[in-house]
Amino acid sequence: MKRKTITRILLLALVLILAGATAAFGEIDYSQWDSQSAYPQDVVNTKYFTSVKALTDKKVITGDTDGLFHPEKNITRAEFSVMMAKATSNTADLLNLQNQEIFKDMTGYAWAKGYINACYKAGIIKGVGEDRFAPGNSVTYVEVIAMIARSRGLAAEIEMYGTWPQNYINHAQLYNMAGTVEITDWNAPATKGDVAMLMYRNMASLKPVTN
Repeated sequence: MKRKTITRILLLALVLILAGATAAFGEIDYSQWDSQSAYPQDVVNTKYFTSVKALTDKKVITGDTDGLFHPEKNITRAEFSVMMAKATSNTADLLNLQNQEIFKDMTGYAWAKGYINACYKAGIIKGVGEDRFAPGNSVTYVEVIAMIARSRGLAAEIEMYGTWPQNYINHAQLYNMAGTVEITDWNAPATKGDVAMLMYRNMASLKPVTN
């Protein structure tokens, strides 16, 4: 009798444990598994999210070392060249391009040199004269537009009408390349958030693949 009683008590205890476990699992906060958690949290639920998500998914960008994106910050010509090389898949020959001396002011920019040279070879970027690229200068809105337009093969047509930079500004305004990005000064440094939005709006390679 004692053995049967002990067995029943053990079975009852097991049932209670399993019931408790089931209840506990039912109370899990599944919101922690939201897909947005994989992206920089300073752009989640903002106007930048769709663009930053697309660029992140395509491995064009990563967050900063603190895990955030900092959409309000400016970016350099070197940083934008890296983004453009990745966005246009001009990264196949980086090792060889890294060793080519196209611009003379690459000291301190070894991390970007191959990408810059790749963009130059692809006709996406130009220097600032005297074999210099000015990699540390902030990229401006019109430079962003120009590099995007060149990546789409539009340079020859645009450069037939007017001179730099007004020809590219006119083209951007005519075809509403800025979209919802408010640009009051085309020669001002572009912010990271605006750059992401401009790239996503104007580059088909960054759009989701649909059947």
